[in-house]
Amino acid sequence: MTLKAKRYLIFVLGMLFLASLVFVQWMEAVRRQERVGGVPANVAIPASSKRCVECHGIESPGIIDHWKGSTHAAKGVGCVECHQAESDDADAFTHYGALIATVVTPRDCGRCHKLESEEFVASHHAKGGQILHSLDNFLAETVEGSRTPFNPHSPTPHMEIKEVNGMASAFTGCQQCHGSKVAFQAKDGGMVNVDDLKPDKNGKPTNKDALARIVKNGDGRPLFAASTWPNTGIGRLNLDGSLGSCSACHSRHDFSPRRARQPENCGKCHLGPDHPQKEIYEESKHGVAYRDLREHMNLDAKDWVLGKDYSQAPTCATCHMSGHTRNGGKVTHNAGDRISWTNRPAVSKLLTTETETWEARRQRMKDVCRHCHTGDYVNAFYKQYDDFVVLYNEKFAKPGEAIVEELKKQGLITATQFDEEIEWTWFYLWHHEGRRARHGASMMAPDYAHWHGMYEVAERFYKELIPQAREIADHAAKEGKTQQASAVRAVIDGILARPEHKWYEAGKLPASASDVRRRAR
Repeated sequence: MTLKAKRYLIFVLGMLFLASLVFVQWMEAVRRQERVGGVPANVAIPASSKRCVECHGIESPGIIDHWKGSTHAAKGVGCVECHQAESDDADAFTHYGALIATVVTPRDCGRCHKLESEEFVASHHAKGGQILHSLDNFLAETVEGSRTPFNPHSPTPHMEIKEVNGMASAFTGCQQCHGSKVAFQAKDGGMVNVDDLKPDKNGKPTNKDALARIVKNGDGRPLFAASTWPNTGIGRLNLDGSLGSCSACHSRHDFSPRRARQPENCGKCHLGPDHPQKEIYEESKHGVAYRDLREHMNLDAKDWVLGKDYSQAPTCATCHMSGHTRNGGKVTHNAGDRISWTNRPAVSKLLTTETETWEARRQRMKDVCRHCHTGDYVNAFYKQYDDFVVLYNEKFAKPGEAIVEELKKQGLITATQFDEEIEWTWFYLWHHEGRRARHGASMMAPDYAHWHGMYEVAERFYKELIPQAREIADHAAKEGKTQQASAVRAVIDGILARPEHKWYEAGKLPASASDVRRRAR
C-alpha cells in the first residue's frame, strides 16, 4: 500500500471515529432532552390505550404529555395496562369499552414491579397510614377540628355553608402525607372502605353487602368520598387491602426516576417544625454540594449507581435507597433499610427486630458513606451521633416522659390529651424540638442540632415542664391530695438531684439570701 493510500485510509477511519463520537453524544443529548420534555420522546402507544391517548390528549393534555415523557410510553405501557381492572374488583367500571379502575395501587404496580412492590410494602413508609390512630391524628381530628360536623355559627358571604366539616384539617393535612383510607360514597350517606369490603389475599372484596351500598353514577362508575380521594399519601389504605401509594414518590404520569432522585421530591412531607429533614439537608454540607454540583450528577442515568454514575453529592435517595458500588448497584424501596435509630418517638430507639439488628442496618448506611469518607471518619461521625441521641434520651426525654406519666398515674392530669398546658409543653419538647435536634445530628446540620434543637429542648424542660409539673403538685397538695403530690414531687426531685441537673437547683438562691440582695440594691 502506498503512503498516499495509507494517509487516505487513516483519514477515513479518523472521520468515521469522529462521526461515531458525535452520534453517541447526540443520542445522549436527545435522551436527556426527552427526559426533561425538551424534544418529543419515542412513544409506543399500545392498541389497548390508543383511544385513551386520543381522548385524554384533548380533555386532559397534561396527563398525556407527562406519560409521553415516561419510560412506560417508550416501552408500550399505556393507560389500560396500569388502570386495568377485573369484574370482581370493588372499584371496577367500564369506560368506553375498557374495564378499568381509577386508583392504581402497589398491588397493581406489583404486576410488573414485583420486587419493588414487596420491598415497599415491608417499609415503614407503607405503614404511614397508622397515623390514623395516633396522637398526631387526635390533634388534627379533635383539637384542630371535630370528628362530627358542627354548626357554622355565622354566614360565609357568597357561599352557603350548612355544616362545617370538622375533619378537614386531618383530610387535607395529615392524610395527604400519611395516606387516607380510600372510600366510596355509600347509599346511606356514609362511606364504604377497605374495612367494609374485607378483601381477600388477592384483593377481591368478600362483603357483598358493602358492594351493594356503593353509590355509582349513571355510567356505573363508583363515586369516591371526596374526603379520601384524591390522595397520594405514602401509607394510603387502599380498597384492595394493599398499603401505600407508589405515586407518592414517583409522580404520575411520567413516574420520573430523575425526579425521585432529587431531595425536593421528598420535601412534600419531610419538612416543617416536627421533621424538617429537607431544611436540615439543605443546611448540611451534603445539601450545599448538591446545589452546586447537581448538573454533574447524571440524574438521568438508567441505573444511577453511586461511585459509578456520580459521586458529587448524596441526595435522600442516595443514602436511603439507591444502589452503589459496594452493594452491586442494588436499589431498595424500603427507605428505612439503612436507618439504625428511629427518632420519631419521644425516646429514640435502636431498630433491632426479630430478624435483623440495628448494627446490620447501620453497616448498610456506612457502606454508602464510605464512597466519600474514610472508615475512621464514618465511625467517628456515628460516635458523635450516638452520643447526641443518648444525651437527649437520658437528660430530657426519659425524665420528661417519667414526669408526665407520674402525673397521669396520680390522677393529677386527665386522660384526655392536650386539655392541659403541660401536655402541650411535653409535645413541643419531644415532637418538635426533640425531633429537630436528633434529625439535625443525624444529617450533620449543627444549627438544627443545637439552636433549633437541644437549646429549645433544654429551655422547654427547665423553664416550662418542670415549673408546670411542680405547680400541678402544689395545687394538688392544697386540695388535700398530699400523697399524690408527694409522689410527683419525688419523681421531679429525684431527676433534678442527678449530676447532670444539679446546676439547675444549685444555682437558685435561698429566699432569705434573695431578699438580702434585693434590699441591697
